[in-house]
Amino acid sequence: MNKRIAVVVTNLAGSGGEKIALTQAKLFHKKSNKVVLFLLEDIKSYNTENLGFPVIPLTNKKNKFKLFGKLGYKLYAKILASKMKLFGDFDLVLSNLPRSDRTVKELKHNNKYFVIHTSYKAEIEAFSKKLANKKIKLYKYLYNNENLITISNEMKDDFISLDIKPKTIQTIYNPFDFIDIIKKGEEDIRYEFDYIISPSAFRKEKRYDILLDSFKLLKNTNIKLLILAEYNQELSQMIKNRKLEKRVIITGFKKNPYKYINNAKLLVLSSSREGLPTVVIESLILNTPVISTDCPTGPKEILTENLSKWLVPVGDSKKLALKIDEALNKKIEIKKELINKFNEDYIYKSLISLIKE
Repeated sequence: MNKRIAVVVTNLAGSGGEKIALTQAKLFHKKSNKVVLFLLEDIKSYNTENLGFPVIPLTNKKNKFKLFGKLGYKLYAKILASKMKLFGDFDLVLSNLPRSDRTVKELKHNNKYFVIHTSYKAEIEAFSKKLANKKIKLYKYLYNNENLITISNEMKDDFISLDIKPKTIQTIYNPFDFIDIIKKGEEDIRYEFDYIISPSAFRKEKRYDILLDSFKLLKNTNIKLLILAEYNQELSQMIKNRKLEKRVIITGFKKNPYKYINNAKLLVLSSSREGLPTVVIESLILNTPVISTDCPTGPKEILTENLSKWLVPVGDSKKLALKIDEALNKKIEIKKELINKFNEDYIYKSLISLIKE
């Protein structure tokens, strides 16, 4: 029997968590369920045409009720509940990212799950004591006695260390449509030079300073670096400060990043923290080798067996550069059995089991 699923996310502005929420909705729809994707804000960088299911924004402005604090999220929840009623009773509500979680926390529904996309422990450790205490208080309010899904096994330990006591907690990896990713990876691109790629948005935790420092240290000076992020003045200045303007290209956000990843010599992730880095899995699906920091959490669960050799310590630009140079001179075998656990058909069985008969 087909089920009715509500997927809730802040917006579709372009981050990994937002992309995964869209992927969740697509997967439930593909499996003949009735799906509605709810956005707190009407912001869309990802293509939402011809999805076959509704994408319903709760407001048309960014951060419309954010300044109202908890009351603001009660307002979001009230709007969400009223829009959900238009579609009937939902069997499952999946919330993605903290602002959506604050909204869904206020929603009265007997089968709601919160999908945790990043390491809250690593996030909190980077804060001042005052801000860290504030965040811990927020996360305890949000997740105590709630149903949680972490996207990597290591993330489950975070909640124990932070003294957060969920009602249930389990790991379900993000789903990936291998066939679609490979098909989109086969599209032509206009670049005729060799390059390594970083398809991550420009954020502090992505540590572009480390990536650029390591790129400057490479022995291979013919290779270029493609950054699939929107133009950012700070990022541009970081490139200029290292005199890398001729070797580093900021391409802007791409709706189809797969063709760029597919044609890259390597994908490099320099983050200080992640959840389960989507781009690493997508790169392996496309048979493009990956060099990644061994950050909390996720990379070590993806780069296993022979691929674990390509993990480097967080914040070490010299070791990152050495590994990039080494990988550029090797043929790295990516065994399909190491990534099959991320196939959407396997993941769907876990997601649909969240609905109790």
